[in-house]
Amino acid sequence: MPITFHTSNLNKRLYNNMINNVVLNLGRDVYDFRTFWDIHIWGLCSTNPQFFQHIKTTSGQKINTSMPSGVTGKYRIDLYLHDDDNDFKARENGDRVQHEICHALLYGTPNFVSGVHDNVSNRFTIKFWYRSGIIWRKFQMTVIDIRRFL
Repeated sequence: MPITFHTSNLNKRLYNNMINNVVLNLGRDVYDFRTFWDIHIWGLCSTNPQFFQHIKTTSGQKINTSMPSGVTGKYRIDLYLHDDDNDFKARENGDRVQHEICHALLYGTPNFVSGVHDNVSNRFTIKFWYRSGIIWRKFQMTVIDIRRFL
């Protein structure tokens, strides 16, 4: 399925490549993943604070709704990201993107939550190229290593 962007400033090529590369580097088939998973990308202004009201961080604090977040359900991922084409914001967004993809790949397994949340320090780096206008840029990000749970 195509990714549905409910934003106006994000580089769609970057986020398409980001999702494809995370799935690929975790050893899964991109076509299968994109066929079954419906991905929606929203701006932070669309975050519903009531949804996160009962959720606390590992340190016991409430979720900060001005930071990127996401929700993974049955074959649907909703990402709430900075609607900005700034490279630093893209890196922050990328961390949330890979986090929710990890949840999606573990959906239906006993490790759906713990495989990601208890494993955040076990990461590896991926790099890929994307086009921004007529310029090719390299993007680097870290991914939670959930390959042993797959």
